[in-house]
Amino acid sequence: MKHVISYEQFLNEALRVVKRKYTDAHPEKKVSDYAPVREKVLSFIQEKGNVTESELAEFFKLTNEETGRKTSMEWVKANSKYFTVKETNGEKTFSLSKEGRRVHEKISSFK
Repeated sequence: MKHVISYEQFLNEALRVVKRKYTDAHPEKKVSDYAPVREKVLSFIQEKGNVTESELAEFFKLTNEETGRKTSMEWVKANSKYFTVKETNGEKTFSLSKEGRRVHEKISSFK
């Protein structure tokens, strides 16, 4: 445990590097780089309850303009553990899974 300076530093997700820096054109990526997107998506779905695929696509479009990040339905596929997907009459609806609700509650408690 000589690498851990304090318990708070150990818990800080910003310290987790998921991709090393190779050049200035390819900087390192940390887990916290996508935390703002995760917070917005989970809050949006929690607020609405059930969200259709078209509503979620529109939300991503507005979020991309606001933040300058490129997020899409691919983000939902990569983070599927946060969502429960149901298909009714040929239309997918998304709601928060048990894991998604737990993460959203943790995020909300820090604000």
